[in-house]
Amino acid sequence: MLIALCDDERLMYEEVRDYIYEFNKENYLENQVVYFSKPSQLYEYMQMNAVNLIFMDLEFSKAKEDGILWSKKIKNEFPDTILIILTAYENRYKEGYEVRAWRFMTKPIVKQELFEYLQSGLEELRLSKSIAVQKRGIKRNILIKEIYYISAQSGGSELWMKSDMYYCDESLLQWEKQLPLEMFFRCHNKYLVNLCHVKEFNHQEITLVSGEKIPISRRKWKAFQIAFMKWDTKEYRR
Repeated sequence: MLIALCDDERLMYEEVRDYIYEFNKENYLENQVVYFSKPSQLYEYMQMNAVNLIFMDLEFSKAKEDGILWSKKIKNEFPDTILIILTAYENRYKEGYEVRAWRFMTKPIVKQELFEYLQSGLEELRLSKSIAVQKRGIKRNILIKEIYYISAQSGGSELWMKSDMYYCDESLLQWEKQLPLEMFFRCHNKYLVNLCHVKEFNHQEITLVSGEKIPISRRKWKAFQIAFMKWDTKEYRR
């Protein structure tokens, strides 16, 4: 993950950088950090480099640049980038909502809070990734969040979305290895269901938000309940 810190206080960068490197060491990761004292510099850098997560200050007294205005520009052009707003004033949080900020962090930085945001950010990036599918010779990238369920078919599988379906050569076992286990659950030997589209369920079937019903095997019932509870709790915390 490439992380950018945009703040006109060099000491702030050094503190966050050291925390991120400590986080990397504890979790055997190699997240990289780049620093910018002005939002305009960050924006220019992003034209050639894919930044995954940004810590953006709101006030740039020395640079005379507005963090909110540049955050809007960046989010409009790079919507998949995770944006965390930094501010010493909680009353400015409202402005952050205008730019679809993912999180808010109040200065001074608390290490444990930063670690939690980094962990959540990594999860968010993983769950928001896309996969390549093909239909009638036309390739398309789709977000894994958009998949409702995958059903086993002879020689492959069918990937079902809200209003479309794609036939794939991959088996359910191959999809299980490729997709995040916390989001997808093998509820039946012929079905892999996306937990974020589950509306309700009982011992025999799962009802999706689309109204479709997916069978659940008896031996998978307890494991499914646990998996859904963990997913539902995590989504509630966001």
